[in-house]
Amino acid sequence: MFEELHELLENKRLTKNNLMAILKEKAKKISIFDLMEANQYILQDIEFVQERYQDDFRQAYVKQFIGHINNIKKDDTDYDSGGKKEKIDYKQFEKSLDTLHEVYDDVNFEDDKVRLIYCLVSLYATFILNEPIHSLDTPFPGNLKIKKLGKYYYCPVKETQKNTEGAVCNICICREIDYDPKLDASS
Repeated sequence: MFEELHELLENKRLTKNNLMAILKEKAKKISIFDLMEANQYILQDIEFVQERYQDDFRQAYVKQFIGHINNIKKDDTDYDSGGKKEKIDYKQFEKSLDTLHEVYDDVNFEDDKVRLIYCLVSLYATFILNEPIHSLDTPFPGNLKIKKLGKYYYCPVKETQKNTEGAVCNICICREIDYDPKLDASS
């Protein structure tokens, strides 16, 4: 998959439609059984989340990761025409590809569909939808959530998680923030 994505850069064919074509092609290989496995993976991850956040965490992850795979499969939007035409930042895309390639270097996506899902959703959210990888309703410790202020998204844990093994925080469009009561989830 990374070879195809790098070809978009090298051939100067990086558009949202061309990226979507690759994402859709890869998403077609994900079966209902793969989605069930991803759901099971999420349930296992919940064991490490404080009990009071577990249900919200599960719902947010299922919505974001499993829901977006279905969205990718059904998304027939022409992102490169009319008022929707938005360019993908080549340098940011290249940097993100390098990060994803590093995170998933030893992964065979034919065998590991859970990681394929995470990779596809990360690219879809970041470069097609221009949204954070985690949804706005994803709970973080301290009852904090991602916030959108103006045209920017802010994540309360990006700084602390971006060096975590397997994390894709470095490609997420969220900006880093220190905790600020004005950004509290209850506001």
